[in-house]
Amino acid sequence: MTTDATDLASFFDQVEFDAQTYTRFADAAHASFQARERFEMLLNEYREKVEAGQGDTLKLALGLLILGKFGEALERFGRSSAGKVRHYYAAEAALGLNRFEQTLQELQQAAQNGWDAFEIDLRVAAVQVRAGDLTAAEKLVAKHQSAGAQRADWYYARGLLCEARDERVAAAQEYEKTLELDPDHAQAMFRCARLYDLFGDDAQALELYDGLTRQPRAHINALLNAAVIYEDLGKYDQAIKCLNRVLKAYPNHKRARLFLKSVESCRQMIIVEGGEEPIDTRARLLATPLSEFELSVRARNCLKKMNIRTVGELIHLSEAELLAYKNFGETSLNEIKALLTKKGLRLGLQPEEVEVESAEAEAAQKLTLPPGQEALLAKSVSELELSVRSRRCLQRLNVRTLRDLLQYSEAELLATRNFGVTSLTEIKARLAENGLQLTPKSTT
Repeated sequence: MTTDATDLASFFDQVEFDAQTYTRFADAAHASFQARERFEMLLNEYREKVEAGQGDTLKLALGLLILGKFGEALERFGRSSAGKVRHYYAAEAALGLNRFEQTLQELQQAAQNGWDAFEIDLRVAAVQVRAGDLTAAEKLVAKHQSAGAQRADWYYARGLLCEARDERVAAAQEYEKTLELDPDHAQAMFRCARLYDLFGDDAQALELYDGLTRQPRAHINALLNAAVIYEDLGKYDQAIKCLNRVLKAYPNHKRARLFLKSVESCRQMIIVEGGEEPIDTRARLLATPLSEFELSVRARNCLKKMNIRTVGELIHLSEAELLAYKNFGETSLNEIKALLTKKGLRLGLQPEEVEVESAEAEAAQKLTLPPGQEALLAKSVSELELSVRSRRCLQRLNVRTLRDLLQYSEAELLATRNFGVTSLTEIKARLAENGLQLTPKSTT
């Protein structure tokens, strides 16, 4: 698909639109940052023609939808003539605004005006799942039991239903069937990748996220999730590439900007075994994963959805910014503030304001060593001859010496992403060979 200026400009010369034509131009407009800028400029020029009574309002609405301007697109659809294209894509705009009732009404109008009834029913079922009406969605899916076995969207709707019932394994299987019939089904790729991610299967999740990131209209969450996995694997350049794509389209995207800073910091702090300079103590403290701390499930889930994964990312935020996030309440805020206070930190703190002395003193108090073995603290963890998986987990925690390692309890290590019982058993055995043990779990 070419994406030069002439091709994009021809969008405004189209006499009629169908799903294939819309997809072709949408992909072209998002093929690169330059293409998107070019299409937006052309659309702004066309808006002036429409305002002067010389253009097609439906065409303007479709262009706005391509750029993700759902509110204005929906308003323009409302001014255009009724028809299957207008109603089907007005439903897309309404769904982008989470207006489920309006989405269903527009889909119904699209079917009445001639859009494929089977496709509409499955779209309706998907929206009903998102709206929480599982009974209605199940009836629609069951209605197409015979014909659905050969349609990717039917399996996708079944996957959504399984997910809504918290049947994650079954949902992943339905999404896999969707992708067998339609390997480029973006929604199924995203949701299946997300489930693999939850299962801890990074390899399969990343394979699907990779496929999504190669699509011109990569979903923001796909890019963010791929960046998370890339960072966990130490592939910082790939993570940064994903985050830069988000920021090129949405320069003020706060989560992406914060996460980018974290990844860039991690890239600068890669542990190279052998005589490098010690890691900066302040940077190490700021890069400490929040999984180390004992947080409630609600607070932990909220922070995870915000992609707030380290101490540095957390303290950068203000109380107002945390409370503005959906489902983040005063209880979670007070819990986090109390935790930070114990560490000598607070919300809204700039990195250069962080005082590490108190944190170091607290860490030193946690260490319990047999008499005469204090010199072991400076020993590099590389000398423990750990497996690659265990070493990577410790690198993710910025653990470089035995002093660093002994600051953790078993529970704190197990709370780290991809850190399992096998790695814990291995580390405990290596420490025991040196007469050492992990710090007891704190009860305060």
